[in-house]
Amino acid sequence: MPIHIPAAALYNACLAGDAAAVSSLVPAGGTPVDLSGPRFQTTGTRSTPLMQAAWCGHTSIVRMILERAPNTSVDHPDTTRGTALLLAAQFNHADDVRLLADQGANVNLVGLRGATPLREAVVGPDPDPDPDGERQVATVRALLRLGASTLPPPPQL
Repeated sequence: MPIHIPAAALYNACLAGDAAAVSSLVPAGGTPVDLSGPRFQTTGTRSTPLMQAAWCGHTSIVRMILERAPNTSVDHPDTTRGTALLLAAQFNHADDVRLLADQGANVNLVGLRGATPLREAVVGPDPDPDPDGERQVATVRALLRLGASTLPPPPQL
């Protein structure tokens, strides 16, 4: 029997970093559910709960979603072709980058602006929430170890 997960409540819990709420909404050992499916995408941007958790650096929630909802696409793009990994890289969340890559997220996926996750990590967000650069260095190192490139892949003919 499929489980019902209130999409708006899950999205808000992921954004707020409320791991207890996410845990109660996405039960362990339940029926696998695709939290990147249309029902879980926000109106307009098509952002998903996983993307929100990665963007905010809520590593325990990223891990929980990956474990409890294994059918969730780690490379689901929003309307800007951004993915959870691209957002985690842009906002320098190295642990989330590693978790997502371990689940098969593409470390060289190119977003709408033509930037790879490594380029997003190097350029960083504006304004920069990491003034000493420690998180940025950790994210860049993680991406390089994972085989990331600053160059977009060549066009396929």
